[in-house]
Amino acid sequence: MAVKDSKLYTNGAPHGVRDGQKAYNNWPNDAGFEVFDEDLEPVELKVSGKIPAYVAGTLYRTGPGGYQTKTAKNTTFEASHWFDGFAQTHRFQLIPSEDGQSIARVVYNSRHTCNGLIEKARKTGDLSWITFGQRVDPCESFFKKVMSSFQVATSRGAREAADVNIGVTVQKNLPGLPDLPGLRSKTSAQASEGKVAKSNINSIWLKTDSANIQQIDPISLEPVGFVEHSKFHSDLHGPLAAAHSRTDPITGDTYNFNLAFGRQATYRVFCISASTGKTTILATIAGGPILAAYLHSFMLTENYIVLCIFDSYLAKGGVKMLWTRNILDALEFHPERTNKWLVIDRRHGKGLVGIYESDPFFAFHPVNAWEQPSESDPGKTDIVTDIPCYKNLDVLKRFYYDNLKGTSPTAQDYVGDNASRARAQLIRWTLPDVTNTPISVTSPPKQADRVFTVPSAETVELPTFNPNYATKPSRYLYGVSDEGHSTFLDGLIKYDTQTRTAKKWRTHAHSPGEAIFLPDPEGRGEEDAGTLLSVVLDGTKGKSYLLVLDAKSFEEVGRAEMESVVSFGFHGAHLQMS
Repeated sequence: MAVKDSKLYTNGAPHGVRDGQKAYNNWPNDAGFEVFDEDLEPVELKVSGKIPAYVAGTLYRTGPGGYQTKTAKNTTFEASHWFDGFAQTHRFQLIPSEDGQSIARVVYNSRHTCNGLIEKARKTGDLSWITFGQRVDPCESFFKKVMSSFQVATSRGAREAADVNIGVTVQKNLPGLPDLPGLRSKTSAQASEGKVAKSNINSIWLKTDSANIQQIDPISLEPVGFVEHSKFHSDLHGPLAAAHSRTDPITGDTYNFNLAFGRQATYRVFCISASTGKTTILATIAGGPILAAYLHSFMLTENYIVLCIFDSYLAKGGVKMLWTRNILDALEFHPERTNKWLVIDRRHGKGLVGIYESDPFFAFHPVNAWEQPSESDPGKTDIVTDIPCYKNLDVLKRFYYDNLKGTSPTAQDYVGDNASRARAQLIRWTLPDVTNTPISVTSPPKQADRVFTVPSAETVELPTFNPNYATKPSRYLYGVSDEGHSTFLDGLIKYDTQTRTAKKWRTHAHSPGEAIFLPDPEGRGEEDAGTLLSVVLDGTKGKSYLLVLDAKSFEEVGRAEMESVVSFGFHGAHLQMS
């Protein structure tokens, strides 16, 4: 059953269906931002080509699912920023043929996971919580600003599972929470009672850049639980974290940090054991040159965790957010400062063991990181990582809805001659001569070395790689491209870091999302032997499809076509069948 929001439709036409000639470069993409549909009941998709059988399983995608709704006063509430759109999760079941040779069926369902929050916006016409970038009325009274800040500061506590807007990354079977009351998914309960087939998915968790996580049912996608980091450990009481936690590829242990505000910023780096569920704080880092910053992700190697404190500082130690009521307006970029790279031992309890600095930049997504013998002394270790880097914070401002949509006049500020201000360049960095000696935050920093820089036209964003190479040297990177053909994303890239060459997939007016790499189990050790899955919007037809590419040739091998639009989301995860 497809559910359409009747409060968003006029003359029977959904938001986002536009005349392609009105869009920049005849590349319509509004539908991917404005669609509000959800398919609560499974929908069979049209499969073509030959999709390899080893991709059988479930692909979850999460992110904003529309940003507008009618209010009780018959006005339209709009979220301003793409990061604040109403969270929605999508589920694609890839079902193999009876002979096991290929994928025969793809079944789709989706659901908004923040219906309580949407209803609140409809009733009040406002967001009374801290957002990422919601614009605040400049004419709002001083008294209302103060009262709203007070409400935000005192609103932490018990909330219903559907009252939070969480939908950036997806993680299965998050350790450390199996015994919490009320967080047992319906699917797990049904499986234990023999009502549905058992699988390796016990729970699905959605995460964002706050210290809040939400559990959803793996099949229906209904919100069933919500917790804060303090449930893992009482010292994890700060409001921010990385949306991208990291998982040890061998043990399954989960790593993240928790950022607390105060007179000085405090980063607590922690590990949740997959085997015991116990949470251990590996390092508490505060004082000296360490400032509060917006960090979307970090790096994990075989023995270390690396936090790069980007030049995305939260003013007044983060307290300014209570006044601005969003993160973006509280961020500051200081070109005279340096980025600080913090290296934390994750094996032997030694805490902070390295501090490096580099020229300032901002980033969302470090790709992979690994250790190798130091060039200066083989007895020492270098850490290597690839990061799509931005020269300032303009990319965050680009992600306001009116700067992204193909029909929006202000989107012209980020294309053509203006494009470079908000485009990334992939840079390989080396942290030389890492030691295992504990140090303080005031220790003199070493220099992070830039190895090579990739042109923006060949730089990947929303990057991925063969997960079998996590914490190991990886050659091939995959991701979306932003070459200026549209006001948003315009293709997919495979980048070879060894030959410094790129392969590209692009079809005019087709806007892809993040690619998910699935290794070929018979790949004979070849790093690029595998398949890529990406949800693509055909802007001309106003319909989406699941694209399947061969990772080696970078050519299409199949697709699953839809009769509807899947909103542009952030990230996803593919979970293989048992």
